[in-house]
Amino acid sequence: MKNSTGILVVLLSAAATLFANGCNISDSKKPKLAVIIVVDQMRADHLSRFAGVYPFGFKRLLDEGAVFTNAHHDHAYTMTAVGHAAISTGVYPSRNGIVGNSWFDRKENKKVYCCEDTLAPLLGYPDEALYKGRSPLRMLEPPIGDWLKEVSPKSKVFGVSRKDRAAILSTGVKADGAYWYSHNDGYMITSEYYEKSYPKWVEEFNESRLVDTYFEDGWHKFADEEVYLMAREDTCRVEYDGKHTAFPHNFAEKSEEPDKNYYDRLQGTPFVDALILEFSKALVENEGLGEDKAPDILFVGCSAADALGHDFGPLSQESLDHFLRLDHYLGDFFTFLDERVGKENYITVLSSDHGVLPMPEELARRGYDSKRIPGWRLQADLRKAIAGVARELGISGSLVKEWSGTGLVIDYSRIDSAGVAHEKVNGMLVDSLKQIALLEDVYTKDELSNGTAGGRPYRQLYAHSFHPERTGDLFLRLKEFHLVHDSCGTSHGSPYHYDTHIPIVFCGPGVKKGTHAERVRTIDIAPTLAGFLGIDAPPDIDGTSLYETIQKN
Repeated sequence: MKNSTGILVVLLSAAATLFANGCNISDSKKPKLAVIIVVDQMRADHLSRFAGVYPFGFKRLLDEGAVFTNAHHDHAYTMTAVGHAAISTGVYPSRNGIVGNSWFDRKENKKVYCCEDTLAPLLGYPDEALYKGRSPLRMLEPPIGDWLKEVSPKSKVFGVSRKDRAAILSTGVKADGAYWYSHNDGYMITSEYYEKSYPKWVEEFNESRLVDTYFEDGWHKFADEEVYLMAREDTCRVEYDGKHTAFPHNFAEKSEEPDKNYYDRLQGTPFVDALILEFSKALVENEGLGEDKAPDILFVGCSAADALGHDFGPLSQESLDHFLRLDHYLGDFFTFLDERVGKENYITVLSSDHGVLPMPEELARRGYDSKRIPGWRLQADLRKAIAGVARELGISGSLVKEWSGTGLVIDYSRIDSAGVAHEKVNGMLVDSLKQIALLEDVYTKDELSNGTAGGRPYRQLYAHSFHPERTGDLFLRLKEFHLVHDSCGTSHGSPYHYDTHIPIVFCGPGVKKGTHAERVRTIDIAPTLAGFLGIDAPPDIDGTSLYETIQKN
């Protein structure tokens, strides 16, 4: 399938001009392997708040790494696909094209998934619908894996995650492989974009059924009870389904043996991260990562925190338990790399694709102006505001053809038929939408594309999220600490600190340990890592290298 990716030939052919300075990537001082660990939905305080109870993996990063305590995503729509693409490309969503997990694509005139590719069906699943095919071809800018492969073809680039979009968007067009978890059968899978048959080691890993070993014991608390005083009480009426909110969480409640329900439920437990890291070990060993002078890259997406974070929230005992376990899992993974690759031969980067809002009910009882708003209520308010403008202009039907986190897509063909100027409709819609109590501001596509919104708060972050063909004509900013979500759980996707503030840590050979308080961005990760790998980042990326700041003299 890689040989049929002609639509990106023009894009990637330009990459050859990006390395005019040509660093020597075979230099023995450079790491043989770069491991980028992205913990999905990890807020910055997940690293700092629990630091005292991390004895292993996170502790090692904190003790030996360059820790950036004021690190943020610099875009407004903070979602999984968007965060991973920003980290890997060093470019804003406005340019790399990954503006959401899904978006309404104006060229295709339909809603598309970020990694959807009908020409790359899932490998080994011939009965799956073609729209479930997966590849990185919707990315408009190359990530660091492609930068490396351009100057070092022998280098290997792999991605592993629970989520397909995390593994795929982190690794790029030239990646050697991307694997993700199938919630239907618990297998680690890929698409025909990467290969035509599974390597023997992948088949053996899947056949071992390690995934089934977590079923019998279920999910119990990992640490002594007093440790969980760092979290809120275990029972919370707005967690999960409102009923199964307290430990232990047993898998055997709905079935007597591992089945589709179990494999799906496992996604919201720490054990799926354990599985992902065990698979990553097998990949390192069987694909020979870090064994020669050509540096390799491995992206590891630990995505359990996102699923269970949506269910239980970041202040829950479940969230704390997960991070305690992940600390052990990472410690074990680092020990494996120490022995397999050599501690002096690999560099580790830790970050996250986005944060999350604590449960509004939890914030409200602590004195915040925070509310949970059912989705139907906001939709009703939006419809009423939009319908009012249509009536005033004498236009029949809805003025909006699509709405999502990427904005409202206006049906300008309907407006043109009525002979009304676009600017007039946009202005009236903005005025009407701003009357909705839940909305703090509304930005038009013209304001975001040409900077005419002036110094309005968060305008720049929305501009970084705006793409003329993949986002809406109007972006809506909800009130801070307010959540559009139904009866249980929480979410993310806002430009506010609880969604943008995430950890960034570099650790390994050549990294000067220390804590840094200056504001940095996730788009700075790729060019910084490029410095350690001895390659040049493209000159037109949006990120800034932190290499000079954290390298050992």
